[in-house]
Amino acid sequence: MVNLEWYRTFKAVYKHRNYSKAAEELFMSQPAVSNQMGMLEAYIGHKLFLRKSKGVEATENAKFLNNLIIESLDTLEEVEAMYARNVKKEDKMYVLGISEHLYKSFLSNKLTDFKYLDIRFEEQHEVLFDLVNQQEIDAAIVHHEVETFDTLSHKVLSSPLVVVGHPNVDTAEFDEHIKNDDIPKIQSWLEHQVWFSHMSTNPFIKLFWLHCFNKRRPKVFTNYVIPNEYFMLQEMTKVEGIAVTLLENAREFLENGSLKLIWQSDKYPNRNYYLIAHKKQKGFFELMKNQF
Repeated sequence: MVNLEWYRTFKAVYKHRNYSKAAEELFMSQPAVSNQMGMLEAYIGHKLFLRKSKGVEATENAKFLNNLIIESLDTLEEVEAMYARNVKKEDKMYVLGISEHLYKSFLSNKLTDFKYLDIRFEEQHEVLFDLVNQQEIDAAIVHHEVETFDTLSHKVLSSPLVVVGHPNVDTAEFDEHIKNDDIPKIQSWLEHQVWFSHMSTNPFIKLFWLHCFNKRRPKVFTNYVIPNEYFMLQEMTKVEGIAVTLLENAREFLENGSLKLIWQSDKYPNRNYYLIAHKKQKGFFELMKNQF
């Protein structure tokens, strides 16, 4: 009789193309994974994986088997997860990964539907994706759409990059350049300002220059680097300077007048942010989608 665990192990090997990584995901030993695959191959009478120098390669039989079982296996695992949630006596503490500045500007007033929620701050979106994929956190908000075998994705925010500054920054000359659509003078004016950035590599400034001026290397000297976008904007309310930031993150400061909008170029496309979660966390994923 076929063992359901063989199919779970098959799914992990098929995903990773590697027995060791499959063993790590399943909290099993590598010999146990190899043994289960051997028994499954004996049961169905076909070779599923061919060993390579780095991992394994799926045979056509493995691809066919995967197409047959994956939907049913996902459904079964979802039912198991739902049952576990329903019979658990205590409320689950969900873990959500997000950058600090995005949390402050976007999430801090949207937590009322969650009795227990553990926020993990992480600035690197690639790290957040890895944590979700490895099921070390339940969900995350990242700035790239994710389409993988085991990951759910939904757009929750779209915001342009804009130039904002201290209210006392004199923009009369700049406004005239904008009115005349004088791109060289617009660029020159910006290059001679006092600049703030939330990262020493100036990613937002570089993106803005690329889209607005078609240049990869802005001639900008960053005067102040404050490694948190919200705190950067907060400091700029006290020091005359400018910065490139997400409009959504600056909205609070613009509405209360502590900062002013200097330029919102129609050449820069909106920057999208996505809620991602592992398929096994579909319930939490749907809850978060409804909250946003």
